[in-house]
Amino acid sequence: MNLRKFNAGLLIILFTLGSSGSALPNPTGPLDRFGDLQCEDEMARLDNFAIHLQNNPSAKGLMIFYGGRRFRGRLPKRGEAAARAARLKPYLVQRRGLPADRVIVIDGGYAKEWQVELWTIPAGVGLVTPNPTVPANQIKFRKGKAHPRDFRCQI
Repeated sequence: MNLRKFNAGLLIILFTLGSSGSALPNPTGPLDRFGDLQCEDEMARLDNFAIHLQNNPSAKGLMIFYGGRRFRGRLPKRGEAAARAARLKPYLVQRRGLPADRVIVIDGGYAKEWQVELWTIPAGVGLVTPNPTVPANQIKFRKGKAHPRDFRCQI
């Protein structure tokens, strides 16, 4: 029983230290990663990202987006991944007040599904290299071109 209390106390201490505003995540992995979400859920993820960046003023925020082989069950249109990602930075800058030069958005190529990785890059550390998992020549598109207005959140 005492060992359980010790382990529980140790976990609480480690969690408290790991969640303090001064600690930066390990640069070997993203702070968060998400795919096709409802606007409210996406904004909640971006809010957490903004809070993390506000608590670490010397860090930069890096968002790497990947287009998918399919988007919402069908072939994507050309430019659909970028059109969807176009709302991410403006949300952080306009709604959450982050300086535009602290938020970097990179087209990472293609993955199985559309997704975004959120990275916190400490000062003096180089940017992360995207890691596409699907070669561009394996992506098929349907007719038409996507526009950012097609992916606006009405909030």
